[in-house]
Amino acid sequence: MTVWQLLFVVYCLLATTIQGIFQDFNPFANKNISLKFPSINGWGKNIMAAGQKTIINSDSIYEWTPILSNITGGKKDSFVFTIDAEASGYGFAPTYEVLMFISGNICHMPANSSDIDLTIYYSFNESILDNPNIGQSAVFQDGYIQALAISPVQSSSSNATSTYSNLYVVTELVNSTTNEPLLSSDTSENWEYRLSISENDLVFQWDVRPWVEVLDTDMNSALLSTGNVTADAKVYHNYSIYDPSLYDIYVYSYEDSALLSQNYNLSLCAVKNGPHIVSSQDTPNATVTSNGTSPLERSDLAIPKKITEYGGSVTEMFYITGLNASTTYVAYLTKKISNGDGLSSVGGILFSSVYFSTRSTNTCSLIFDLDFCGDVAYSVPASSFSVNNKTLMAQTYDHIAEALYSNFSKALQLISCDADKDASYSPIMSCGDCAEAYRDWVCAVSIPRCSTTSSQYYIHRDKTHNRNDYLNKFIKPLDDYYEILPCIDMCYTLVRNCPSDFDFACPEYETTEDLLYQSYNYYMDTDYATCNYIGNSSLMEIHPMDDT
Repeated sequence: MTVWQLLFVVYCLLATTIQGIFQDFNPFANKNISLKFPSINGWGKNIMAAGQKTIINSDSIYEWTPILSNITGGKKDSFVFTIDAEASGYGFAPTYEVLMFISGNICHMPANSSDIDLTIYYSFNESILDNPNIGQSAVFQDGYIQALAISPVQSSSSNATSTYSNLYVVTELVNSTTNEPLLSSDTSENWEYRLSISENDLVFQWDVRPWVEVLDTDMNSALLSTGNVTADAKVYHNYSIYDPSLYDIYVYSYEDSALLSQNYNLSLCAVKNGPHIVSSQDTPNATVTSNGTSPLERSDLAIPKKITEYGGSVTEMFYITGLNASTTYVAYLTKKISNGDGLSSVGGILFSSVYFSTRSTNTCSLIFDLDFCGDVAYSVPASSFSVNNKTLMAQTYDHIAEALYSNFSKALQLISCDADKDASYSPIMSCGDCAEAYRDWVCAVSIPRCSTTSSQYYIHRDKTHNRNDYLNKFIKPLDDYYEILPCIDMCYTLVRNCPSDFDFACPEYETTEDLLYQSYNYYMDTDYATCNYIGNSSLMEIHPMDDT
């Protein structure tokens, strides 16, 4: 016998011994199940067919590491999660119980599967691997599932341990009417899903709020803004640090979104991996910096984004470019969540979708990110002097407003702003409050908000007869348009915040109704803008529809 033959015999003996040992301690060794092994990149892969064995611990699902699996009729996926009481609650040992958050998404399912449910069963009893019905169960609905498993804690003076060591989970396809498991003869089509277990939080989440607002659109672009993201900031030495990668937008066609909403309305996995037209996640250099090229110059299909102060709060804005005219789109906002060590690249939050439509003509042009009128973020009458240059158009509007403000700024310097409260014009308002109110007001009245839709709340403007002569001379709109008038609340704020020396006054409904509705309007409780507001929106009063 040669040396190589001898080595081969030894190898075979060792392999047989290891296989026998593994069969003794592996609870899945002789079960007709499919096991999942988490891969290095965070997602899992199916590495074990029925009856196969391996010395790798392939039956485990790990903390904050979702499993990716494909399942068909007659197949059963089984997992075990090892409980670590000391790791629960991001390192704070629990006092009474360990919570295990189960969550998951359906990424893909066959069409016409309304009579089939993807169900999970979970228990601390290993017998669930043979008889899933002894455990608790939960069903994926709208592409989403969440469940909670609770293990009591045994505490001592030195440590805390869970009463149970493992949580066992089984998934399979069942008939939604009979609740009986499907056979391989019932369906051969694949369902793809992701499942996670964590002792700290739901890895997959959804929020009923849209949490994103459509600020305005024009013929080929749209501007969306999140809600206030101040709570998401990290504070260092009184400085707030915001992470622009926290939120992302996925844009779908109306038709594809309708298909998505049928089965995956709550599935983050389906939204991120579905046939979206464009996303900020896919946009190279999506984050806009102060030193970068203006996003207004983009015409490709992209979503640049930026953290900015808007409407009295900090938000993240998404500028969607390269869209088709007269087209309805659907946008989904997603948010990364923390796994204790920072933002996680897996899981996250899916918010409710929002709809928006682009305009049919280039009568109105969307501008934002102005230097002086920083809260201007809407469509304005397109300038005939800069049809293909939004940046120049935005600068022209901004310079008009700044020039109108300059004379007032000089007059405000004559007011005793630094006087004692007894000598000041107001015990609660300052000249800074007055300056801000006047700036917002002058930006709104000198930069008209444009619409191509007729409404009882809007005023039709001939392209040669605008609100003021500055627009006729320096803008010269391309076409007639409808102006969304400034909100009367801005005038009220101006009168309230500024010294009486200026004699500011607002038109009253009782005495000057015609003047009021030729200059301003009220903010109504509708699904579209009835007036244009710039500044801190918390100061705005919302009126019912009949209160005019």
